[in-house]
Amino acid sequence: MAGYDGHRGWIYSLAVTPTQQRRGIGSTLIRHAEQALSNLDCPKINLQVRSQNDEVVAFYGSLGYDTEQRISMGKRLASHAKIGEPDDAREPPS
Repeated sequence: MAGYDGHRGWIYSLAVTPTQQRRGIGSTLIRHAEQALSNLDCPKINLQVRSQNDEVVAFYGSLGYDTEQRISMGKRLASHAKIGEPDDAREPPS
């Protein structure tokens, strides 16, 4: 899933089932998103990956994405959080 807010493009979610990984599917999906965003005159694409997810960081690095010095901040709204649930327990892996 990708989007463009008129300022930056974002890759929000990309997933390939483990049995189908390393066949070029993820790369094809990213290149498709890049082309679609480029067609909208998007100047830059951002994405977020959990810092401990070395394999995914390497995947995006192989496609030309660089690690940038940023601080990612978030706030879970109380009305949507479950008591005792860790902050990222409901987030899908990136």
